Amino acid sequence: MPDRQDEAFNAAAAIVTCILDGDTREARTIAFSSDLLHADMILVLAGALAAGHTAESWQQSLLEAHLGGDS
Repeated sequence: MPDRQDEAFNAAAAIVTCILDGDTREARTIAFSSDLLHADMILVLAGALAAGHTAESWQQSLLEAHLGGDS
């Protein structure tokens, strides 16, 4: 895996860890710390999210998040 992909993976993992620990401020800081990695971080996060869902469970999860006001 190239260095850029490693950095994106590490940043994405750190963002999720912060969110799970309830530290959305730090998650946001990490997310906006590198303009160059945004697209790569999004793909890492989306890939991890997709791996844990079927199309149906993803739609239900998305609907629940939207109705619950999660952001």
